[in-house]
Amino acid sequence: MNHSRTTVEEIKARIPIEELVASYIKLEKAGKSFKGKCPFHNEKTASFFISPERGGYYCFGCNAKGDIFSFVEQFEGLDFRGALKVLAEKAGVPLVTEQKADSEKDRLFQITEQAAAYFEMQFEKSVEAKDYIKNRGISPETRTSFRIGWAPEGWRNLHAYLKGKGWNEAFMEKAGLIKLAQQPQGQVQQSQMQSSGQAGKNAPSYYDRFRGRIMFPITDSSGRVVAFTGRILKDDGKSAKYLNSPDTPLFNKSQILFGLDKAKTEIRRVGYSVLVEGQMDLVLSHQVGVKNSIAASGTALTDQVQGENGVVSNLGMVRRLSPNMIIALDSDLAGRAAAMRVVAATALSVGMSVKIADIEGGKDPADLILSDPESWKLVLRNAKHVIEFELANVMKEVTDPHKLAKAVRDRVFPFLIRIDSEMDKAFYVKKIAEGVALTEQAVWEDVRKYEKTKQNQDASLKPLSERATASEKEVRRQQATTPMAEGMRAGSAPGSSLHRLDLVERRMFGLLSLMESSKIPLATDYREQIRKIAGPTYEERIQKIEPIMRDLSFEAEAFFGNDQKRSDIHMKELIMNFEEDLINADLITTMGELRLAEKAGNTLRVGELANKCQVLSMRKAEIGKRKHI
Repeated sequence: MNHSRTTVEEIKARIPIEELVASYIKLEKAGKSFKGKCPFHNEKTASFFISPERGGYYCFGCNAKGDIFSFVEQFEGLDFRGALKVLAEKAGVPLVTEQKADSEKDRLFQITEQAAAYFEMQFEKSVEAKDYIKNRGISPETRTSFRIGWAPEGWRNLHAYLKGKGWNEAFMEKAGLIKLAQQPQGQVQQSQMQSSGQAGKNAPSYYDRFRGRIMFPITDSSGRVVAFTGRILKDDGKSAKYLNSPDTPLFNKSQILFGLDKAKTEIRRVGYSVLVEGQMDLVLSHQVGVKNSIAASGTALTDQVQGENGVVSNLGMVRRLSPNMIIALDSDLAGRAAAMRVVAATALSVGMSVKIADIEGGKDPADLILSDPESWKLVLRNAKHVIEFELANVMKEVTDPHKLAKAVRDRVFPFLIRIDSEMDKAFYVKKIAEGVALTEQAVWEDVRKYEKTKQNQDASLKPLSERATASEKEVRRQQATTPMAEGMRAGSAPGSSLHRLDLVERRMFGLLSLMESSKIPLATDYREQIRKIAGPTYEERIQKIEPIMRDLSFEAEAFFGNDQKRSDIHMKELIMNFEEDLINADLITTMGELRLAEKAGNTLRVGELANKCQVLSMRKAEIGKRKHI
């Protein structure tokens, strides 16, 4: 599926990078550029810069960089084609998909799409599937929007359909659509398939993974089908109520949440997400206007925001959209316990603010929405922060005052210690102190003890190779803030020595690049001055710095701004510093050679080197005078 450069360029021309990024994160003007807090790592001070002139972005904290396509890829956890689909829709540029796909991943997207279309076609033929959806309160429009389908009963219906489309069984299995029967179970299934007339005597023992189920396609954030969840229609007492696709090259349970593609815009708009448990909860929530809902069904939340190869997790994606989440799972005790586990293990640990929606009366969100949509919205409005929610539960359930403090430590502190903000912690410590009739100081002392114990427990579970003493951690912290570390983060090669000359050179060439791209007339003169000062080392320096020149331009734009008068002043100063540092380096080398010549008794060489030292010293003094004019 090759897209011409004109398609990509047309999309870039229609979507200014500052507008695209501003639709994801809050930006503020910074000269001709824009800046904001980086969405790709935690930070308190904005270090993420966007340059409309270059059509790119750069983060000085984590080195994230690129154009509108790489931004969408990084933010939404998509490949290039997924980003292309998202941006083409935003730009109103049609994409023509070729029949022949370029890669295995492209073909997997094709087969899952054809499977989804097949399930939709089968839904239209099934009276019982239509009746089920109608009885669950799902409108025809919602059913179509979520592409809800039907997998008919029978062992090899989808298999036969895809076979007729030219797909082989190995590929169907890789997409998670069929299974290979295993012995001895396979013998029974093989016999059943043969008796049903759907397999010949020598037929391979592959069978459809989904049979007799209402089908919910799971999509990535660009809307491409990657997997399925099937809800059984006739409970036989043996089969799982819900059946999910296995992990495949397209589908990883820790990276995709159901409904996120439809919810992402609304999550950004309203500033929070609503996490429900099942597909029905999600579909009906969207149907009544709560379109910022996402579902955990079929997926596994992880507290790892970004995994290997830069793939963003489902929770990482939601947090980038908004750090605020309401969890609304089933109202029974098991459901509440599940909600607590989700909060403890995931959202709080990555710095999210989490509230719990308390659904009373034994209903799940789908039941509540069906009976009274406004009550569902009221439940969400009345959601309580997880600390307040669990504290209230403890106060209600534990009536013995002697056991109350321990219950608070066991059930509330695990959430409290995961909150990053000390101000927020102080607020909830006060709430806890009021609730258990203790002083805030006493609660703080217990919190610190609990926190220390938990840290020691966590550390003891780590392999020895991953453990570090407090002093080792402090050394690492100091190393991470040295000029060497700063230079490496900005693009210096690992192991290279970064000193003043390196920093001056980086800023000088970055500012020069910025001036040249802005077509400032004096830029040509400045480059010639630098070339003359560097002499025979000029080309070597250019080769060394060229790979990171784009990054240096961003750095210069952020550091110096775009004012021409200021740029001229800064460039003159940088060139003088560059020349002074080169003279210093040459002077140090020459003086070393002079000492060796004196030791060797080489009078002629001593004279030559002494004269050179004198000339270099005079040049250095001259630069010093120019700098103070």
